[in-house]
Amino acid sequence: MKKGQLVSLDFIMSLVLVVLAIGLVMQLSEIENYNFKDKQLKDETQITGKTASVLMVNNPRIICELVDIRDKNKIISYASNCIPEFALNLSDCGGSEADCKTWDKYGNNHRTFKPILKEFLGLPKDYSCYIKVLGGRLNPDENATLLSDCEISPPALAKNIYAIDLNVMIHSDTENGKTLTIDKNEMEYCITGNTANCFMYPATIKFLVWKND
Repeated sequence: MKKGQLVSLDFIMSLVLVVLAIGLVMQLSEIENYNFKDKQLKDETQITGKTASVLMVNNPRIICELVDIRDKNKIISYASNCIPEFALNLSDCGGSEADCKTWDKYGNNHRTFKPILKEFLGLPKDYSCYIKVLGGRLNPDENATLLSDCEISPPALAKNIYAIDLNVMIHSDTENGKTLTIDKNEMEYCITGNTANCFMYPATIKFLVWKND
């Protein structure tokens, strides 16, 4: 083999190795970029979900209202971790869940319930949520009813999901249709264990948050 041919062969082999090296670097870069974006999405979902879970049990638009015993319409404070049950029939506020959410979105004259809306949880439009209540009634085998615009079933394909179990008290005086407000007397009954006059019952809210694809 001639000297010129050897040089050409060495050059070709070197070129092949360079191309393979470049391809390997690009592949590793793509993997690193994918991992970075995946971690970024996971971190963003965790922060968004954590914020929503805090608002769930602290946002005045969601939680129970403590009212003056002499004036039930005078709010004196709010009860964190207390969620009022949806005590109406859908027909009472328009006939559908959508009507009820709109009807009571920012408060109504009857002051009977508070829907748990995604905007009250601070969730951006490209996020979804799921709520399931376990407990919250006098009968421990019954689950309280909450009205929300979260999904009715957990996600099937979402990759990054924030999940938490929230231990709350559900105000469930459904017999009298008064779940939104609690006065000083009832609060004292609940604190002292007078179950006959306390309508707050322990419950667990299974809460999921994920970003839509």
